[in-house]
Amino acid sequence: MLAQATQAQPMEQQPAYETQVARYQCEGNVRIDAVYLNIDNGSSFATLYYKDQLIPMHSARSGSGALYVADDEQNSYRWHTKGKLGTLSFLEADHTAQEQTLLKDCKEIEPQ
Repeated sequence: MLAQATQAQPMEQQPAYETQVARYQCEGNVRIDAVYLNIDNGSSFATLYYKDQLIPMHSARSGSGALYVADDEQNSYRWHTKGKLGTLSFLEADHTAQEQTLLKDCKEIEPQ
């Protein structure tokens, strides 16, 4: 009985993940830094650094490319990327609101 109690329990396998850091140069010479977290269970997250604030986001359905939506519904930034290009927009929580493009033509650049 003691031998059974001392046997190692199988460890739960933790999901594998990958991270990526990217910097984008947008119109008007504005820069956005982004950190991406992709988990092998299909979940994806991003955190943007824009206007001196961190914006945590989660992935949402997109017809093309990747779409990340701010976790804070009252501060609903949207970051849409396709390849090395990105667009930052904002959608107010009001159901009648229209999405407003804040930054477009964002191109991934080499970190400095």
